[in-house]
Amino acid sequence: MPEASYVYADVYYLVNFLMDYTVLWATARFARFRVRFWRLLLAASVGACYSVLILFPGCKTFQTFFFKFLTSVLMVALVFTPVSWKRFCQTLLYFYLVSFTMGGAMLGLINLLTNIPATAIEYLSLPYFWLGAAVATAFILGKWGAAFLQRSFLQGLLHIPVKIKIQGNEVKIEGLVDTGNQLIDPLTGNPVIIVEYAVLAPFLPPELRKVFTEGKGEVDFEQLVKGIRKGEKPFSLRLIPFTTIGKHHGMMIGFKPDEVSILAGEEILKTSKVVVGIYNRSLSSKGNYRALLHPDLLYTSVA
Repeated sequence: MPEASYVYADVYYLVNFLMDYTVLWATARFARFRVRFWRLLLAASVGACYSVLILFPGCKTFQTFFFKFLTSVLMVALVFTPVSWKRFCQTLLYFYLVSFTMGGAMLGLINLLTNIPATAIEYLSLPYFWLGAAVATAFILGKWGAAFLQRSFLQGLLHIPVKIKIQGNEVKIEGLVDTGNQLIDPLTGNPVIIVEYAVLAPFLPPELRKVFTEGKGEVDFEQLVKGIRKGEKPFSLRLIPFTTIGKHHGMMIGFKPDEVSILAGEEILKTSKVVVGIYNRSLSSKGNYRALLHPDLLYTSVA
């Protein structure tokens, strides 16, 4: 008689929970969502519970495509709603993209490192090595996959109209999503948009303009702050440390705008949690864009 095989429900639950959590996290990265930790935990728990449920006798009905699809829709909804119907469908496609890529990577490694045909995989217990390979694949996709696609294939599509409100005035410019721009405001942790001084100059206080026209690269910060305080309207200045080749400890002058609006596809993303860094040179030799956007500005927050 063949030996009886055992499946431990708690171990099976934990394995599926880890995989579902990683897939949902990678989906959020691809779809540019900021999601709550508890939402990921809840959705991964639902997926893991479903995986355990279909092991029990009498639950074959739940193994059909309809229930599998319904469970995946529920998991995505728990993490990413409320959003528009179109945005939800896009996110669901990302979910399946990550899931299939993770599963394909696992099967590919099994075929590469063993002599067992893929059709026999379902009869085998899942070694922890393959689980680690699957989770690592999803992690790599979420961590670097979206950024790689942006740099390699989508650079021409990442020119995005940007509108900056400065003390009642509006500046409309073309921005480029730059995955290399990781500047954040050390005071608030908000992302930084780097904008050419030439387009901002008409809306800046006189003392701040003098820094860029007469400063010759050196900034007298004490004099600058005194000059700004003399103005009729308050102007929130920021000093943003940065590192470049040949200048390891630079300091960029920035300010907090009233609001920034970004046209991302058919959506308009508005935020005041951003800092504008002033760059006193041209960002594009052809003038195709006048600002570099922090990639985090394209992420949609979900409550």
